Amino acid sequence: MPAILDWRHTADVADTPRRCVLCGKPALVISPRGKPVHKTCAEAWHARRGGEAR
Repeated sequence: MPAILDWRHTADVADTPRRCVLCGKPALVISPRGKPVHKTCAEAWHARRGGEAR
């Protein structure tokens, strides 16, 4: 089962889209580490690494 990340209290939304660091398409979500990323891309990345936190 894929991981479902909860970013309700840690993520931001950008004013303008920036390229997702994982897929390269425009993303509005900014990860807790300040990187533009889609939540679904981050969940897939997380699942591929066996739940490794970064």
